[in-house]
Amino acid sequence: MVGLSPPKAATRVQIPGGAFPKIFKYDTFLFSSGVLMGISSLIYDSWMKEKQYKKYSGILNMLSKTNLNGKILDVGMGTGLFEDYLKGKGIHVDVKGIEIDKKMMDEARKKGYDVALGSAEELPFESNSFDLVICIDTIHAVRDKERAIREIMRVLKPNGYALITHFCNTFTKKETINKMEKLTDGLDVVEKKIVGHPDDEISVAFLVRKSAL
Repeated sequence: MVGLSPPKAATRVQIPGGAFPKIFKYDTFLFSSGVLMGISSLIYDSWMKEKQYKKYSGILNMLSKTNLNGKILDVGMGTGLFEDYLKGKGIHVDVKGIEIDKKMMDEARKKGYDVALGSAEELPFESNSFDLVICIDTIHAVRDKERAIREIMRVLKPNGYALITHFCNTFTKKETINKMEKLTDGLDVVEKKIVGHPDDEISVAFLVRKSAL
């Protein structure tokens, strides 16, 4: 996760394996069943894997329009769950990652991923560096979302694509679509899609193309 805003309130919720904090954000809660804060990244992997993998098939379908053989940046790589998913599908990619949580970054590095500590609002890369930027379920937790979108578009090569997903649920879906439309206003949005299972966690996914110079 990248650029978490300070939580307004926190309660505790029981999930299998113990009690973890349920953190609420100012506009909406970060995850329907809570954000795992300050716990083992291995527990995060085991808890989030099933939820996220339900979304990844839809995301991968959207990415079929992009260049998966080019240079890819994963903004908010976490522990590398999406990269694990791709490997499981036999898809090997040239990907760099940015992650603000050191424990998550360390776990991704243990898996062999090239990931650095950093923020979505200030990407440490030259302009026009990547063919594809993915930002999966991270933008909702970034303080300055508009700046993060500008940074994503800055590091994209001309004709490159950005796949950005924003966590939501069935109750906040319409509101989240409106937020994403405002964030991407003026950009070339190629596709919009709801990914995930409606009875579990879902996300609004936007595929954006950077125009040629």
